[in-house]
Amino acid sequence: MSYQFNNKLVMQLGEAMASDAVKAAGYLLQRKIKERLNLGKSPPASIAPAGPYKLTGDLGRRIQVDESKAKGKSPSVRVGTNLVYAARLEFGFVGADSKGRVINQAARPYMRDSLSNNVKEMRKAAINAANDVFKKFAAQRGGR
Repeated sequence: MSYQFNNKLVMQLGEAMASDAVKAAGYLLQRKIKERLNLGKSPPASIAPAGPYKLTGDLGRRIQVDESKAKGKSPSVRVGTNLVYAARLEFGFVGADSKGRVINQAARPYMRDSLSNNVKEMRKAAINAANDVFKKFAAQRGGR
């Protein structure tokens, strides 16, 4: 028995592996960001550079993974939120806001910290997801 392994098949396999890999890393990052948000202490103990205090949980619920570009030759996912105050918490804010209030808010990074502290775990999740795709591919073609 033989099987022809051609360029088209290699491309399809590679794209499927890469797609699942970036999605796995993205969802792991989403979970780590939400965990980081749950570590902030209640006021007044929540001071920079500690993560933000979870008051309503809205920010954590709104951290999303956008998979709209997870397929194709250059798959990617975006992890984040469109909440207005999310960037203020992450990067801080100094100056007058749209209501004329003067604000001096120190950064309380939660996304960048989650990313930099979990690179190895995200890499492992991506590799495992790619391996799973390859195993399914091989099993469908009589391999192990």
